[in-house]
Amino acid sequence: MDSLAQAADGTAVATEYLKQWAMGSNARRALQPKAEFAGPAERNYNLKNKRPRKFLQYEHQTFGINLGWTDDAEPATATRVMRWFCARNARGDGPIRYGETIALGYGKAPSFIRNKHRDVGIDLDWSTAPVFEWKLLGGKSGQEVTTGQWFAIYNTHARECLIEFDRTVGGDIGWPSSKTWGDQLEDEIRDAVKKHLKEAVVALLER
Repeated sequence: MDSLAQAADGTAVATEYLKQWAMGSNARRALQPKAEFAGPAERNYNLKNKRPRKFLQYEHQTFGINLGWTDDAEPATATRVMRWFCARNARGDGPIRYGETIALGYGKAPSFIRNKHRDVGIDLDWSTAPVFEWKLLGGKSGQEVTTGQWFAIYNTHARECLIEFDRTVGGDIGWPSSKTWGDQLEDEIRDAVKKHLKEAVVALLER
């Protein structure tokens, strides 16, 4: 395999690695926005990660933001944690689309998550007001996002994708820049992801 083919293959591996999230509901359908958790209940979703194969939920942490993984991915658990929602920074009630800047919220108060420095844990914090700094990437830009589709979650402020990350303290989420992240990858994908991560993010943003 020549160098160009190797680079293309490595970028593809890194791109698929970042596409580790999916929003789920009781039926396959387009992802619909709402301004607050009190809006239509059918616009609540669970948020699953393919690596631990569990759902991200509100969970008290001694350090870091209060987010963590469910114990399992059983149907009853999927329904219980169907509390994530997407807020749109514009008028219009149509489906959320790939590449659109949105706010991510969870069914609590304060609801919204944002990028903010912490001394321990991932640089995320809660916000009462929606903070429009997230993009769902992985499909063609402008295409509707559908429940059950795997995508990357990109933060425009941090300029990184949210990923599963095994921490000693705090919730097990992070960024590719998080310390020791590269040491946690499987051998068969580690080199490709570490070498082609920037190209993968660009590829996702430009689809």
